[in-house]
Amino acid sequence: MLCYVRPSPRSSELLLKRSNLPRVSSRTAQAPEVRRTSEGGNPIGRRRRSRSKTSEAPVKVGALVVAFCALLTLTLLGPLMTYESEGVSGGGQLVRQLGYIAIALLAAYSVRATKVWRRLAVVPVPIIIAIVWCWLSVTWAFDPRISVRRVILLTMVLWSCFVIVRQLGYRATLFLVRSSLVILLIANLIAVFYYPSIAIHNFDPLGEDSLKGDWRGIMGHKNMAGLVAALTVLLFTFDRNEMPRLVQLAVIGVASYFLWFTSSRTSVAVCGAALVIGFLYSWYRFKYRPLAIGAVVILTLVGAIVQNVYSDPFLRTLNDPAAFTGRTVIWAAMWNFYRNFPFFGAGYGSFWNIGPASPINQYGSDWLLNVYEGHNGYLDLLVTIGPVGLGLVVFAAIIMPIVRLMNWRQNRAQAGALLMSVMVFAIGHNATESSLFDRDSIGQVFLMINLALIWSVTAGGRGVAAGGADLFSWANRDEKNPDSSDG
Repeated sequence: MLCYVRPSPRSSELLLKRSNLPRVSSRTAQAPEVRRTSEGGNPIGRRRRSRSKTSEAPVKVGALVVAFCALLTLTLLGPLMTYESEGVSGGGQLVRQLGYIAIALLAAYSVRATKVWRRLAVVPVPIIIAIVWCWLSVTWAFDPRISVRRVILLTMVLWSCFVIVRQLGYRATLFLVRSSLVILLIANLIAVFYYPSIAIHNFDPLGEDSLKGDWRGIMGHKNMAGLVAALTVLLFTFDRNEMPRLVQLAVIGVASYFLWFTSSRTSVAVCGAALVIGFLYSWYRFKYRPLAIGAVVILTLVGAIVQNVYSDPFLRTLNDPAAFTGRTVIWAAMWNFYRNFPFFGAGYGSFWNIGPASPINQYGSDWLLNVYEGHNGYLDLLVTIGPVGLGLVVFAAIIMPIVRLMNWRQNRAQAGALLMSVMVFAIGHNATESSLFDRDSIGQVFLMINLALIWSVTAGGRGVAAGGADLFSWANRDEKNPDSSDG
């Protein structure tokens, strides 16, 4: 019979000496430690890899902050800089165009694009497809020269937003945006109380008195002032984090006060709706998704039934030239154009403000010839890039981000509420104003910043990084993963 005899400790040591093998403890022998790389998670069996390219090329955070502040400055002061130049063929200002080029180059330099090129590929695929369609529309544009110039500006500004925000992260981006809005709010109030002849509408450019007395601050128009004030309310209502409660309430109160006196009815109404949806989303959890989808379907069906039952009053309102402050007249002219060009439209940026070739010269008359936007972002896209282009933009900029927020398993209630409220505001605001995919307009830039934040915080199922009040807390990120977009 064979039997097992356990060797004594002394005999084991003699055996190791004779075989020249290294001594291994019993704990190590039972559970050998496996070292893993920080990249793929594979065990290292041979030789430790050299430092990755990303660790050798850290992001230049100082230059990135400068680029983002410059982007916000050009965007927020855009209405003031272009107010006098509206009506000039092609619109815009050379200084702004050169400024955005410089910002894009600085952003590429800040992320060390020559060493880590993948930092440039941050724009989501659906948005890329929508931009490609806008580029294709140049081939059939009424004025290809102006169209290509405008689509270049759209591409540069959109790309800059994603590159900068994805590297700065959630907390730093939010801090810089909030700071810019507070500075602008203070400037608007100073202008109203000390320079009322400039900061308060005294007449309507179209010959009516409907704007008289409305506050516009330094924004050039009360609708732009209302838009910025509403965004300020939303961005300070949710996700206070370590902001003092007194500061939060003071900013919300002052911004609401200014918003009310702009008399921008669209911004007031949509801001209220966005606040409600934001508070509702703060209670939302992933497990409630079927209930949320069902509620949306039911509300849609109820809305369709109500619209059919009360179709006559609804249609009478739309056909009333005085309804929506004359916007229905603009929409009628645009719809008449679309019926004659139902597939491709006029080409990106080739409907308004392109001189004699502008379609509004043929489909409109009187005061319509002095209008430079359709006051409906969806209709503006329909008449410029057609139904296919409109569908691509709506899917990429509205549907997909909301789906990502609804599917965010590691949802942070306040961060999600903030991002969702801005989405709702953008959707509603474009019903009577035009900003969706409108180059460097305030609504478009803030929407793209919001989309970049959504893709950042929902990437890989990760939540919002625990940020502090220190702006430069994100500068101390782990060097093993400098491309982390959580902030």
